[in-house]
Amino acid sequence: MRLPSFNELLEEQRRVFLADPEQSILVVGPPGSGKTSVALWKANILAGPEYRRRVTIVTKNRLLAALATQISQDQGNSPITSTTMHSLVWNDYSDRVGGTFPQWWKYNWNWPQVLQNYEARNVRPIIDHLIVDEGQNLPREFFIWARRFGATTVSVFADENQSTEAGGCHVADLQAAGFTEILPLTVNHRNTQEIADLVERFHQNRNIPVVPAQRGRSNEPPRLVAVNGWEQLAQQVAVRFRNRGGSIGVIVRHVDEVGIVYALVKGMLVGARVDMYTHLSEPDEEDAIRLRDPGVTVITGESAIGLEFDTVYLQDLERSLPINQAVRERRLYMLCARARDTLLLVNGPTPLGAAQLASLPPPPVLDR
Repeated sequence: MRLPSFNELLEEQRRVFLADPEQSILVVGPPGSGKTSVALWKANILAGPEYRRRVTIVTKNRLLAALATQISQDQGNSPITSTTMHSLVWNDYSDRVGGTFPQWWKYNWNWPQVLQNYEARNVRPIIDHLIVDEGQNLPREFFIWARRFGATTVSVFADENQSTEAGGCHVADLQAAGFTEILPLTVNHRNTQEIADLVERFHQNRNIPVVPAQRGRSNEPPRLVAVNGWEQLAQQVAVRFRNRGGSIGVIVRHVDEVGIVYALVKGMLVGARVDMYTHLSEPDEEDAIRLRDPGVTVITGESAIGLEFDTVYLQDLERSLPINQAVRERRLYMLCARARDTLLLVNGPTPLGAAQLASLPPPPVLDR
């Protein structure tokens, strides 16, 4: 992922960061429409010499937050703070409210009590502009908190069709939370047409329509590949990297599988960049991962949102197949859209069943 230059931006993208800096907005768009790039452009402009705003970017996970910081630093732009919702609210509550944080259990917060405690302390916003990327996976109550207690102005970037959790946050929820100014992004800049054709099969017809892929065809359709073990998958990844280079994302199902695949690939690609990340990774480990450099990154599906790779090996299929729930369809939509040039769906090490395979698109959309 790279930050496009000003001249490379489309008019619809420029409209987002040239909007009134005092106005809260909701930006909606599908995968590859440039939501993260535009969010970073907006953050850098607001933090720059013209506006000098205190800007914070909130992302889905620590890896995406680290990537946002790296892109900003690499561009030589004004420093911005990137964090996750949990870190932002938890630390702010500790600093400005105090006491035990209200939660039903870990990461399942008692939002009504949180909001009530802020109100009782008469807390006022301290961030000038809060920018929320991948907002569809955050609870509606967070946006109520953000507008009332977190920041003077809030910009949200979201695609409700990428919500990977049951229910998710819909555009209507964000409108109800006060985001009435909606700016759409309507062009897919990331995927080849072949990948976009497959992703479209998992698109749910809600508020955001399917959009055209700007890059055109590559004559390389997505493929279903079978592996009989993790070592065979690692060998395929290593061979592809040696032959074609670029950035490769390997998306597996379980946290322990991340470590297994990482160790195998690392042993086969001595001297190359090979990284791993899960939500259990030690704090700050994500800062050392240079996702935009050539190399291999092994992650789980939960850590994939917002990222992109030249090539994706998607093994995290089993829990989304067969497609008999909306959340499964949305998850496949999000995961498949991570690939720019090449998408390989991995059948194995445990083979998919007949019903699961039948849920996947037939040729020529998916080469089997």
